[in-house]
Amino acid sequence: MRHLWIFIHLLGITMWLGGGLSSMFIGIGAKREPRENLAVVTRMLASNSRILMLPGSLGTLLSGLILTLTMYGSPGAALAVSPALMLMQALGLIGAVVTLVFLVPNAGRIAQVDPVGQAAQFDRMRARQARLGMISGLFAMGALIAGATGRP
Repeated sequence: MRHLWIFIHLLGITMWLGGGLSSMFIGIGAKREPRENLAVVTRMLASNSRILMLPGSLGTLLSGLILTLTMYGSPGAALAVSPALMLMQALGLIGAVVTLVFLVPNAGRIAQVDPVGQAAQFDRMRARQARLGMISGLFAMGALIAGATGRP
């Protein structure tokens, strides 16, 4: 059963970071688009957040919690806890909370705003989304690096 949770954890982080990277590149490419086309772009970004990033971050968070609880219930658990593991858990938890509470809902709200008629509000929300994506991505990438290298 542990292998299934590890698979879900790795699949989740792949979906989460992959969705975040694709959103970043779509957002960068959208800067060259006319304002009239941005409604379509934001709907694509909202779908990307809902279809990739939301289940990816949820899967990563859930499997990480289950793996942690399983590890703490095993003999010699105190020896298995390393600073890198704790860093991975802390960074992943913060990144998942930012993604689930702020990033994904904000993506859905942006898709409902008219980029031409409500330009100022749209630009503010888009800038906020970029900042939230950067914060979420940095925490997720930090968790991935800490987990993969075993070093803080």
